[in-house]
Amino acid sequence: MNPDPSRRSHKEPSDQPPLPERTRIKMSALGATRCPNLAGRQGVIIGSGRYRSTVRVMFDDFKSPTSLHSTYIEPVVEEDQAPHRGRSGTPRQGATRANAGGR
Repeated sequence: MNPDPSRRSHKEPSDQPPLPERTRIKMSALGATRCPNLAGRQGVIIGSGRYRSTVRVMFDDFKSPTSLHSTYIEPVVEEDQAPHRGRSGTPRQGATRANAGGR
């Protein structure tokens, strides 16, 4: 028996790959709509949930993790991911010396 293609199976992979552990996240627009008490919060992914579509998140200032659907979160894009810069906007001296490999 062929399954109806219009019905989506729960076993199909999601459109996007899961975020790795220790990824800094924030609530997505959908997550803020569905969970208004968590809107605007940020945290860190600490692992996968019981189901393939859920992740365990430790929100800042929370004592225990929360399980959320993966569509309710999105990664935080921080300015710190760029090369470290001093207050003047130029790269810091120590930032390149640490990666020099003992020169």
